[in-house]
Amino acid sequence: MTVIAFVGSPRKAGNTDRLVEEILAGAAEAGHQTEKVYLSDYALTPIDAVYGDEMDWTDPRQGVADELIDKMVAADVVVLGAPVYWFSISGLLKLFIDRWSLYRRGEQRLMDLMAGKRLVVALAMADPHPGYVEMVLGPLRQAAKWLKMDWAGQVVASGISDPGDIENYPQVLADACELGQSL
Repeated sequence: MTVIAFVGSPRKAGNTDRLVEEILAGAAEAGHQTEKVYLSDYALTPIDAVYGDEMDWTDPRQGVADELIDKMVAADVVVLGAPVYWFSISGLLKLFIDRWSLYRRGEQRLMDLMAGKRLVVALAMADPHPGYVEMVLGPLRQAAKWLKMDWAGQVVASGISDPGDIENYPQVLADACELGQSL
């Protein structure tokens, strides 16, 4: 099985990255192939407004996103990692997700290609309020449902913001590794 992770944090080796790394380590221990992609290494841009027949939707800047989405389509499990900014995922991850609507391979749209694959989410957030977690996870669950993906779980580190804070939460890191092992 192939597990690909997209890190939607501008900070490499930060708290979000550590969560994702532990998920991937657990997946590797379970014998799965893993890959990590830093979205900050790519020039993702907002999509242009699109209207009318979906099959006619185009954006000349879609190529970079399609390269990343091709990797996602080729995997069995997709991990999305993001810090929480202003009660939502990072803009970097949101730019990537927005681009999903323009992805097509011939007559096949993304929902045709992702059906049955699994989605895992890793979030790092400063605010420990439990209600905020569901506000962030809700749209991601809806995206999984729209794509006919199976929700495979999430790991959330709340109450952390400074680089390295995640190291003070060994149980959260262990949970991330266990989630990866369960894939």
